[in-house]
Amino acid sequence: MPVMIQLNAEMLKKFRPLDRLSENQRILLSHKAHFSSFKKRKSVLERGTSDHHEYFLLNGKVELEAPDGRTREIEAGTENASAAIAHLQPRQYNVRALTDVEFLVIEQDVLNSLLKEAPVVNEEIDVAFEVDDGSTDSSEGTYNVLMNFYHDLKTNNFTLPSLPDVAYRIRQIAEKEETSAEDIAKVVNADPAMAVKLIKSCNSPLYRGFNDVTSCRDSVIRLGIQTTQQLVTVFAMRELFRSKKPELKKAMAELWSHSREVASIAYVLAELTPGLNKDHAMLAGLIHDVGAIPVITYAENFPDLYADETALKEAIDELRGEIGCTILEHWGFPQDLIEVVSKAEEWTFDSGSDVAGYTDIIIVAQMHALIGCPKRNDLPPFNQVPAFRKLANGGLTPERSLKVMVEARHKIEEIQQVLGPDFQLG
Repeated sequence: MPVMIQLNAEMLKKFRPLDRLSENQRILLSHKAHFSSFKKRKSVLERGTSDHHEYFLLNGKVELEAPDGRTREIEAGTENASAAIAHLQPRQYNVRALTDVEFLVIEQDVLNSLLKEAPVVNEEIDVAFEVDDGSTDSSEGTYNVLMNFYHDLKTNNFTLPSLPDVAYRIRQIAEKEETSAEDIAKVVNADPAMAVKLIKSCNSPLYRGFNDVTSCRDSVIRLGIQTTQQLVTVFAMRELFRSKKPELKKAMAELWSHSREVASIAYVLAELTPGLNKDHAMLAGLIHDVGAIPVITYAENFPDLYADETALKEAIDELRGEIGCTILEHWGFPQDLIEVVSKAEEWTFDSGSDVAGYTDIIIVAQMHALIGCPKRNDLPPFNQVPAFRKLANGGLTPERSLKVMVEARHKIEEIQQVLGPDFQLG
């Protein structure tokens, strides 16, 4: 049986969103929460159930099983255990104890009430939302949106975006061993617009063979099932970058433009980095800011927020990582992409491995995309970024990567054409 932990306010601060509470609120919460222990191999949570509690992992290791059978492990004390386990309700995962485990369990109503009443000004919020002119108006507006967002998310009053149907169906059948090109083509052909995009991309300079293809089936054969799945997901993602409010269309357009550029640069960098798949890197680049989409959508309810670009950016910066991870978990995406979303803005991120991964590629791609951007003068020197050092181990030094970006400008433009044009505002 795990050793019982003495609960205190400082311990609660290690979990999200408990870190948003004041110290007094965390002290109060420590008296209202309780512990729950499970033996090894016991079921902790069942998919489809709702118990109106949040489970924070204190000790041990658990396994999460998605609806499609995929599993991943979460160990106490790691980054993946810093938020509630399988927190969306009804539960999206089966959760099983891989070792003896211990949870901190908090009633959702209690947590939501505290989040609603959390003070606007405290030491954490001052740091998170400091503004250059010393005014707190923008910070207060952003903070209120954050609290409303968390409350609506926890009480299922806000629906996260769904993976577009054709992408979801292909992800399901692509993992079956007996899946054929005909099976994939049949699903794609059910969406004529998607079929046209796939054929067009297959005939583009990126994937072109000796002869042009004219059918979806031939496109799948040339591209392969994995690349087809990734491209369909990429094409489907573009439809999520939309807003009903004219005032927010600009924010969505800028988000798409940045994501598209990062995806294109990531493709080129991965092509030159041993062990990485260029199409997977392109998908990683396109989804690295996926958490910003529901934040912008949610901002439609707050005119004061979307009228203030600084406040909107603060809300996006604060929420996109956590919400993005939640979205990809909900979609059943692999852990390497979830890590990308979580760490894409963390320039000092270091996985501990000397080998470059997709998070490293996206960090470097972002820095290339942001070079010279007047709004981003906070970028560290390349030689201080662990991701650059890892790419250098594969021969792609910072100096060479800059040269590659210049030489690959034409190819980057070709990739962007495959991904689709910028949104036209007007």
